[in-house]
Formats: sequence, structure tokens, C-alpha cells
Amino acid sequence: MPKPPTRTRGKSALPAAGRAAASVAALAAAVGLTFLAALPGAASASADSAPNLLANGGFESGGTGNWVCADGHSTVTTAAPHSGSYSLLSSPGANDTAACAQTVAVQPGGRYVLSAWVKGAYAQLAASGDAVQQSTWTGASQWTQLTVNVVAGPATTALTVTVSGWYASGAVSADDVTFTGPPAGGTPTSATPTTMSPTATGTPTPSATPTTSGGGPVVDVVDSKGLKAALAAARPGQTIRLADGTYVGNFKIAAAGTAAAPITLTGSAKAVLTTSSGGGDVIQLTGSPYWTIRGITLTGAQKGIMIDGSDHVVVDSVEVHHTTMEGIHFRTSSSYGVVQNSSIHDTGTSGNGMGEGIYVGTANTLTDTSDHVRIAGNVIGPNVGGENIDIKEGTTGGVITGNTFDGSGLTGANFDDSWVDVKGNGYTVTGNRGTHTTNDGFQTHSQYPGWGCGTVFRGNSSDLTGATGPDRYAVHVTNYDAASCPVTVAADNTVTGGNGLVNPGVPIG
Repeated sequence: MPKPPTRTRGKSALPAAGRAAASVAALAAAVGLTFLAALPGAASASADSAPNLLANGGFESGGTGNWVCADGHSTVTTAAPHSGSYSLLSSPGANDTAACAQTVAVQPGGRYVLSAWVKGAYAQLAASGDAVQQSTWTGASQWTQLTVNVVAGPATTALTVTVSGWYASGAVSADDVTFTGPPAGGTPTSATPTTMSPTATGTPTPSATPTTSGGGPVVDVVDSKGLKAALAAARPGQTIRLADGTYVGNFKIAAAGTAAAPITLTGSAKAVLTTSSGGGDVIQLTGSPYWTIRGITLTGAQKGIMIDGSDHVVVDSVEVHHTTMEGIHFRTSSSYGVVQNSSIHDTGTSGNGMGEGIYVGTANTLTDTSDHVRIAGNVIGPNVGGENIDIKEGTTGGVITGNTFDGSGLTGANFDDSWVDVKGNGYTVTGNRGTHTTNDGFQTHSQYPGWGCGTVFRGNSSDLTGATGPDRYAVHVTNYDAASCPVTVAADNTVTGGNGLVNPGVPIG
């Protein structure tokens, strides 16, 4: 999307200065720089001496009793607990977060404090229920306390507490999980996390007919009318399973899943969703957290998947192609999203430079805080009519890893001259490989003071052969200051062709 010719602008920057500083400081702490701060938005409250409403929160039973853990990826161990004799150890796979959940009765409108001690590359703590979605996370090698302040909705009578990791991000540990606040007189019960997506089996029925399949209800769909009906009626824990075929329409999602019971839309690559006119989005999620979209093909639209105000949306193993604008867009503060194992090509077919493969945030504003988006293992390109990945100012803490980029579709129409452009803060860009660019491989830009900082580049391979732009660096850091705007370019990045690994003035190491 458009980048103004002037890369650094002062207008409207000051209201978000604190957020920018916090996100850079958080990244600095993670990579060992000299200034420290908490992660943006981290809660400061801590659990007090009030009774714990959770049962077996410290796992001192020696098992996962009172908790239900998905897919058998969690166990209780005696190895180095935070306190007592036991702690929970969870190992997420490629298609799950290894969630363990427990539901507790609460008082409508009650104020609660959720806390846990965790460690691991990506450890999450969440509370969810009617009108409530609260979560936080950390990446820490030592025991670290997470705390979330939770207010039950006016009609909320139960909340589900979930501790989990993240898809294929390594093992996480949890201990001393507490949930304190006014009791509702009920006893804790177990919530059943569902498998992210069952394998398509059986013979589809001719309409959106619920069936049952192990972890929860399955809705088999064979036509556009049935798909729209299934999306409108979707409930936590459901799987909407598409038969092979073509589904024509602009498909809207407004229902919410939960951490323990996400909603899944799944099908094979032969389940093709397209629009009738080539306009609008094939799929749009609005206020719809905890969805997984897996396996299907999306084509023939302005945009493939638009994610608005929807946290924890996973896009897995899809193909997006032949859109006039971007392929997949996280917008309106859609955080903790994932795009993985997917193919995105032939986007931006209108030729105006607005055809990014994956777009995170909104240009020229700091109010869109689509944070902690993970983009992993995708093949992006060829013929992507913009950056393969465009990260906007106002967003923080995402991960771009293990992707393959082909920039043969770059147009230069809106300053698109690299595979990845990072204008947010605190991103990790690691293990990616790129070919065919007009200028640079990876870029950072400061659209607002204090932004475009704190990104770490490690283990990326850049082939700049054939690039004709004015700079031609594997990593082009347009604003660098060791104290106020650090960027790390590790020595294990490699480059073929061009003018070097990084522009002069930016240290390597």
C-alpha cells in the first residue's frame, strides 16, 4: 500500500510515542540490548491472597485433573517447577497450541485477576467467555509471571481459563495458575479444547447439516447457500467442512470462537471460493476471534481474506491468487494472527502497486494495533503486485519466519521495491529466502518518529541478482540509532549480488 515519499513524518506522532517506546524496549530486552521495559499492554496487577477459584492450578495432584488438554500434547512433570513438586509442560505441534483449559463459574460483572507463572518461546494465558476475550503472552527462558485483569460481562456466568503455547513454537511450561475474585457459588468444571481441524471424511450432505466428529460438531457444506448459512450459525467448537467445488459469493464471518473451542472452516484445495464480480473480499471476518481457515482456495476478488478486529485467527495451508489488491490483510487491531504453510501469488492484478501478499495494519495511522502476527512457512509470489509482506506502523511484535519470496511482480507504483517492508516495531525476521527483487531484499522505514525500530534479522538468504534499483542491499535500514531506533542484522544473513548485506552505518552482528 502507498508509502509517502517522505519516510519520516512528525504529524500526529506524539499521541503514540509511549506505545512506540514500549514496543522497542520490549524487543531490546528480548535480544539483550541495554534498556528494558515490559511488553506493550502487559497488566501490572497481581493475584492477592484471595482464594483461587481454579482447581489444581499448581498441578500438585501430579496430573492434569480438572484441566482438559487438547490432543495429548501436555503432561505434568517434576522437572524444575516454579513452586511445589509439579508443573505443566506442553509441546505444541504444527497444527495446535497444546491448550489446557478449565471453566469456572463467575459473578456477572465481577472483577477477577488471572495469573500464571510460565516459561517458553511463546506462552499464552487467556480468559474467555460471553462478552469477554482477554489474553497476554510472553517469550521467556526463565519463569515469568503473566497477569490479566478480567471483568465479567453483565450476563457472564462462566469464564474459561486457558494456558497454551503457539503453533510449532517450542515447549512451554506453566505453574501456579490462579484466578481470584468473587465466587459465584459454583465449582470449577472442565472445558474441552477441540482439535484445530479434523480430516475431511464421509459424504457431504446437500445442505449445512450438523454431524458429529470426535472433538465437536461438524457441518458439511456443498454449496454457496449452505456455506453462508453455516457461517451465520457458527458456534464455538464447530468445524465447517467444504466439499470440493466452487462457492460463489462474498462470505461474511461475524461469530466468535474461544481459545478452548475455536471455529474451523476447512476443505481441500479443490474447494474454491470466489466472488461473482471480482469485487469485495472472498472472506471477511469482523469481530470474530479464534477462527481457523484451512486448506481451501480463494480467488477472483478484490482481496482474499480480510481480518477486521479479530484476534487469534489462523490461516493455514490455503491458496490465494488472482486478486486485484492484497491477498490477506490483518486490520483494525487484529492481533495474535497466523498465516502459515500457504501459497499467495498473482495479487494486485490491477497493476496499481496495491497488491501485497500479506498486509498487517493500516497505512498512515498508529491506531491499528494488529500486533503479534506470525507469518511462517509460506510461498509468496510470483506476480505479487506489491511487497510480499507489508508491515505497517502502529503494529508490534510479529514474526516472519521460514517463508520463500519471489518479487517478480514488484511494480514500484507505490514505493514497492523489496520483498518485506517493516514499519512496525519489534519484529523478528528469520530464516526466509528471497529471489527476484527490483531493489532491496528487506527494508525498514520510520513513517512516524519512534517506529520502524527494533526489528531483528537473522538467517535470511537474499538473492539480489538482476536488481537494478539505487540501493540493492539484502537489508536496507533507512533509520538507525543504536539507542533510540535499534535494528539487529546478524552475521548469519547471506546475500548474493547487489551492494552488500546492509547499508553503511548499520552494524552487523
